Amino acid sequence: MWTFAVAVIPAVVLIVYIMIRDKYEREPIGKILLAFFVGMLAIPLDLLLISIFNLDYLPYMFDSEVAVQIATAFFSAAIPEEFSKFVILFLLIWRSKNFNERMDGIVYAVCVSMGFATVENVLYVFEDPSCAWGRALFAVPGHFLFAVLMGFFLSLAKFSVKHKFRNWTMTLLAPILAHGIYDAILMVSDVASEGWASLLTIVFYVFIFLLWRIGLKRISQHVDSSPFRHWRSIKDNQLNDDDIADDQKIDNMKDFFDR
Repeated sequence: MWTFAVAVIPAVVLIVYIMIRDKYEREPIGKILLAFFVGMLAIPLDLLLISIFNLDYLPYMFDSEVAVQIATAFFSAAIPEEFSKFVILFLLIWRSKNFNERMDGIVYAVCVSMGFATVENVLYVFEDPSCAWGRALFAVPGHFLFAVLMGFFLSLAKFSVKHKFRNWTMTLLAPILAHGIYDAILMVSDVASEGWASLLTIVFYVFIFLLWRIGLKRISQHVDSSPFRHWRSIKDNQLNDDDIADDQKIDNMKDFFDR
């Protein structure tokens, strides 16, 4: 029972965290749950992509063991997993009325990713319970951070009129690079000498630290850009101003949304 709890709780905690950060116009609980459970479908889609394109075999085109591990990190993990999550996310929210501010992209990307990560985590933990805490502390939060990058750029692609091509490209490229580098460091350290493995462990912790800094900064950027933040301030000022007639207050609020 404890293994199941350790496998599932990290994803739940991170979903609650991102819901709390989305403080100006929170998403419906039903939509959050839908994104989480639909995100689980990224697992079979990921396996299908690996099977169709023989992605597990591509790394063995390289002679070097280090190159094989790096290629495996990208071809067998980062590329198919992030692409699968992107497909689910896009189909779920792109035309949804709930996707009405930039922070929403991050919220739903995290929920989809946590659905994927939960299934993956349960499979790993039940196969090898000794990896439970390591995956709880690093693997699931890793998927969270990859999702933040995906959601950040997907929102820019939808709501920003500038740099459309760049934002669409980064919607996939940023999480793939982050995920690939994350896995590559771990995989190469498994085949490296003891000295190199120790160095790569330090590199891994530095990378995780930087990834958290970037992820939290991206979340704050989209929270601060919320139009509902300004709406709340205007609404409070309007409702508390006794010098403005009620009809005028309503007209002012309508004008805000018409702009």
